Amino acid sequence: MSTHNQPLAYVIRTARQTQAMTQGELAARIGVNQSTISFWERGTEIPTVEHIIQLALVLPQIVESLEGRERVLLMRVLRLERDLFPGRCACSGCKCGSVETSTGS
Repeated sequence: MSTHNQPLAYVIRTARQTQAMTQGELAARIGVNQSTISFWERGTEIPTVEHIIQLALVLPQIVESLEGRERVLLMRVLRLERDLFPGRCACSGCKCGSVETSTGS
């Protein structure tokens, strides 16, 4: 099922469930409380940019849910994160380095 144009809350929940991860496990991996994950998944709260980056490192499907400029910017941030901190990419069979993110600049 495509997650394009879906609310972020739905995308987070779906990506976590696809990875067979509990809210507690995801929370532990990104350094927040389980209740924070629950709030995000219900749409009660919205993750900060820093948390979205951490979520994308653990749940790469989140990147696929974004479109246009937001996707390009997050891909650039994730690439920078991987360059600065090798081994942080969570993509299975990582192809992130081959994803085109150029805007011609």
